[in-house]
Amino acid sequence: MPFAAAAQNPVGLANPASVHCGEVGGRTVIRKDQAGNEYGFCRLPKGRLCEEWALFRDNKCVGPKAAMRGK
Repeated sequence: MPFAAAAQNPVGLANPASVHCGEVGGRTVIRKDQAGNEYGFCRLPKGRLCEEWALFRDNKCVGPKAAMRGK
C-alpha cells in the first residue's frame, strides 16, 4: 500500500535554476520556440532576460535569441 500512496502523491522537486533565479531577485519566464520547445528564462529586477541554466551554472546572462538557437 505505501507504493500506491506514493504514486498518488508525487513529491515535486524544484528546478534549481528557477530557485536560483528567485534568490537573485528575478522571476521565471517560460518561452517557446517555433518548434514548441520550452526554455526557462530569468527576468532580473532591472529587466534583463537571462537563460536560467546559464545563469545558475556559469553566472552568465545568455539572452533569449542565443539560448533558443542553441548558443
